[in-house]
Amino acid sequence: MWWRNGSNAERSVTGWRPRTLRPTYLLFLALVMGLMLLALELLRQYSDTRGGLVFYDDTDDVPNHVTFAYNFVPTILGLCLMTLWSFTVYDVFRLEPYFQLSKEQVFPADVLSANYIFGPFISTPISSARRNHWVVLGVSIINILVQLMLPATLSALLDVDSVPMSSDATLRGWPELVAVGEQAEWISSQRNMSLYSLTRGDTGETPSRLSHFAIPPVELPSDDALVTALWKLNHTVYWTDLTCSDLPISNSLTANVTVSLGETPADYSNYSTLTCALRDLRLTSSSDSSQNCALNANYSGIFDLTATPVQARRWELDTIPCAPFDLYGFLLDIDTTNTGRLVGQTPKAQFFSCGMQYYRAKAEVSMQANGSVVAIVVDKGSMSALDSSQLDIAGFKAYLKRGICPTGNVCPSGNGTLTNYSLDRCGLGIEAHKSLCSTSAQYSQVPISGDEFISKIRMDMKLGFARLLSRLFNTNAAYTPIQGVGTTDQVAVLVLTFPAIASEVILLLGTVTCILLALFYQSRENILKSDPGSIAAMCSIVAHLFNPTAVREFGEYTDKLTARQLNRKLRAWRCYWYEEPSGRKLGFLPGKAPPRTLREKVLSSKPASRKASRQDARLHFLSKPIFVAELLGLLAVICFMTVMFILCSKDRRLRRLSDSASDRLSVALGILPSLVASMMRALFNSIYVNISILEPWIHLQKGGVDAKNSLLLNLSSQSPITVFFRSIRSRSFVLSLVALCCIINTGLPAVLGALFTQSRTRAAWPTQAVELRYDYSTILNSSTVPTFFQYGPIESTLLNSVSLLPWTAPDYSFVPLSVHTNNMEHKYEAVTLGIGADLNCHQVPLTQDLSKDENIPYLTGRDTEGMDGTPSVNKSSSEPYSIQLLAPSGVTDNGTLTVLAINSVGSNTDSPTLALQCQPIPTIQNFTISFDPSGILQYYYPIGSTITSGTLVDNVTSNLANYHEHFIASIQDIGNGTIADGPKLFPSDWPSSLIKLVYQNLNPELTTIDAQGLTDATKQVYQWLFAAYFTLQKDMYLRPLPKPITDNDAQILRPTWSIVCSLSSFIVALIMVSSMAIALVLVFITRYGKFKGPRIPQSLGSVLVWLTDSPILPSFYGTYDWTNAARRDYLVGLDKKYVFRMITTLAGEQKWVIEEDKGEKVG
Repeated sequence: MWWRNGSNAERSVTGWRPRTLRPTYLLFLALVMGLMLLALELLRQYSDTRGGLVFYDDTDDVPNHVTFAYNFVPTILGLCLMTLWSFTVYDVFRLEPYFQLSKEQVFPADVLSANYIFGPFISTPISSARRNHWVVLGVSIINILVQLMLPATLSALLDVDSVPMSSDATLRGWPELVAVGEQAEWISSQRNMSLYSLTRGDTGETPSRLSHFAIPPVELPSDDALVTALWKLNHTVYWTDLTCSDLPISNSLTANVTVSLGETPADYSNYSTLTCALRDLRLTSSSDSSQNCALNANYSGIFDLTATPVQARRWELDTIPCAPFDLYGFLLDIDTTNTGRLVGQTPKAQFFSCGMQYYRAKAEVSMQANGSVVAIVVDKGSMSALDSSQLDIAGFKAYLKRGICPTGNVCPSGNGTLTNYSLDRCGLGIEAHKSLCSTSAQYSQVPISGDEFISKIRMDMKLGFARLLSRLFNTNAAYTPIQGVGTTDQVAVLVLTFPAIASEVILLLGTVTCILLALFYQSRENILKSDPGSIAAMCSIVAHLFNPTAVREFGEYTDKLTARQLNRKLRAWRCYWYEEPSGRKLGFLPGKAPPRTLREKVLSSKPASRKASRQDARLHFLSKPIFVAELLGLLAVICFMTVMFILCSKDRRLRRLSDSASDRLSVALGILPSLVASMMRALFNSIYVNISILEPWIHLQKGGVDAKNSLLLNLSSQSPITVFFRSIRSRSFVLSLVALCCIINTGLPAVLGALFTQSRTRAAWPTQAVELRYDYSTILNSSTVPTFFQYGPIESTLLNSVSLLPWTAPDYSFVPLSVHTNNMEHKYEAVTLGIGADLNCHQVPLTQDLSKDENIPYLTGRDTEGMDGTPSVNKSSSEPYSIQLLAPSGVTDNGTLTVLAINSVGSNTDSPTLALQCQPIPTIQNFTISFDPSGILQYYYPIGSTITSGTLVDNVTSNLANYHEHFIASIQDIGNGTIADGPKLFPSDWPSSLIKLVYQNLNPELTTIDAQGLTDATKQVYQWLFAAYFTLQKDMYLRPLPKPITDNDAQILRPTWSIVCSLSSFIVALIMVSSMAIALVLVFITRYGKFKGPRIPQSLGSVLVWLTDSPILPSFYGTYDWTNAARRDYLVGLDKKYVFRMITTLAGEQKWVIEEDKGEKVG
């Protein structure tokens, strides 16, 4: 056909291209994306490997610059990349129609009306796919990911979360026991002391399996970063176990076990005394079967005979010397249905015996920073049995025999084999304890099985053995290095996997796209000679490339068509290239019109006078319904931010989020605000592009405008920053406001993305699980003071500033509570009374006198006369200083405690000696304490002021005076160097050793003693000793409640996350979004109905007919190959004014044209 004559014409691939479509820029953009992808993957791998990027103890410890970094930096980088990418996308979209004109010989004419830079960019893939513009399709899909998703995913990339962190450490432990002789000496020294608290524990405590093991002392780090650590140690553990079987009795039980009915006790009218007689029970001895070993015993107990059945039970430890077993017990089921037949009744009997074994083994011990054990995994391959060369087995049995109570619901009575061996521990001890045998009705008489009874015995024996053995570790020996791993829950800034992978995929696709675009556009056919964005550039294209006759034929009926009607017509026409003497030209081929729409058919059937011409669709921000929807959307964003800010401040639900809810909200609040911000940014970019395209036509409509402000104006291809300053100079305030909104909206995703952050906290809920066991408004005045003794946890507690004893702090003992829960990880908070002691110390002057014996000089102080002991120091000692405690000699009312510090003779100090005199002071105050179910404290803080008067203070003062008197007496024993008849401390200088240990820990670099440091160390030791003493002996001083009472004010503490709204981000976001809403309203008010043309000039096809019919078109002949600068100089040199308006031709037709305005300038 004739239009194919130009098929062999030379096609140019060296036409004009913007910088953003040149290989240099595209490869630079690909490099930036590739580097971001690589950095992101490295950060993700690093975060996954270490559990986070940086770590802190709590969210409050995160510095401001780190908060800014993880909230803003990823989003800012994403916005910078998005800005660089948007330049390329804009040029790809706006120039694609011109590249399509260059590519094909014959092509659909609707290419001329393609306008991909207008409208919502999420619709671009659909329109480009319909036209088979595959480059735009691919770029538009990537553009949606980069413009919408990338800022959102990068905003949620980094988060703060709680992560477990591990750190290796070499700890010091003391796993060896003291010598057997010292064990026997210590156990013997406790013979007159009640050990109920030490062996049995709190009455409200339910022993766990972990308390069955004795754990040697270990010094845990006191580093603040590890204060909440869970430590796993390869440590030594000790325990005992029972091997039980039926008691080997050779004769019949039926004839040798009888029951008799005694008198009813005066205090128990509903109860009766039953006596069980065991007569001549012959035991089979495996060691010597010829030995006649017989058991004769009477047991009595008080029972409610109206309840049936009744079971009497008892177990005895090491009671029958002729028997080979360590423990025996029995259960007697007594029929009480007929009280008249009770006398002489032979009950159903079950006897059993047990042997005790003692073990040690290596184990993985998990313990908290306060020393409480949470898990023990024993290495069975390392188990070994303990014998009498390592353990004072006889002493242990004697200790446990009197230390464990109750041992049944009956007690020995009368004469028998067991009388000399069965001293009942429950009937001895301190005055506050009564014999439990006289009130055995409080112990259940409901029958239980033999296995259940043995299980209870085994638990008591294990618990008693473990607590006793924990006092006998040799902490004065050299320590043993122990490898430990501390795991602590820390707050980490970490990379979230899902946002990271999503961002990496987008960056990878973007990198590949940029590389392909660089290769593709380098060889793509191109007819452009300059930027076609201005009206003047489009006039040059029309004047040079289009056949005016063909265009007039095409536009005969299209001059006043709307954009939609024009597009329908263009889809039916074709464009083709052909050759003319002046060069290649574009012509039109008419096509068959598509079927008319229903509305067109209805309009065609109406009379001409009633036909209404359909107006062109307005721009979205100038269409009333869409404008209202957009304005309401912005107002909804403002309302949402305000509501969320208020909820974050007041709604408790957003401050008590679980880990799972926090994770879900973290992603939602990280992505959704940035996604909304990206959509608002896209909205105003669309407004900016449309207004910048429309602005020169509005100027032309006013008339009398020069070429510089109309034909040459190319705002849409300039950055908003340039347009902002230019519009300010030209007083185009609406355009400047829109440009300003585009500038500030660049940072809107970053601001909204950082609007909500999360903080880790601990929230409190009411609970009914905590009960009051003691009346903490009453402290009993007890004159009995049991001997104070050393126990293992002291050194570890003083070094770590945490207590291994329940309900005990380093300076206070608290009235215990009871907790009913199966979850030992729960934490609780309640108010209780704290009882402690302090010292009032002051320094006293000393005089120094050297004796004639130069090897042993001594110091005598004016204020230390009458003190037990002569303080001395050895010149040759390797210790830089020594600390000694002195007490008044003899029986005296003087309770002054003197602390004497002696620096070595060779030390460089002006004060070789230092002495303090101290008096005890009681401290009583209410506290809010946090504790776990076992009573180990987490924190405590005082409520109100210290209690200084009343019976409570008087009784505590009296008890402290008794305790201090006992403490002074112990020091007197040390000073005299004699072994008193009663118990004594060991090692002999233990209190002063503790003070020295604490002083060294507080002042590790000092080699001399200073007064303040010595005072602090002495107070710390005394406070802890009294607090531990009061806890262990609380039953002497606290009055139990008849029945536990639920503490309605107690709360359970659970780790939670709270949503925190950043006030600064909220204010900035509120200002930005409000500015957008104001700008949208102003744009609508100032631009609504201002443009009178039949359609919006959004493409070359929409203005083609106007330009072809314009009288100014001949001025552009021969300017096609010019640069924009040359064209500008040419038009400015013409010095003409222009106007866009409708004219009436000589043929009587009305046409829209651009022509020279020869009248006065309008506006």
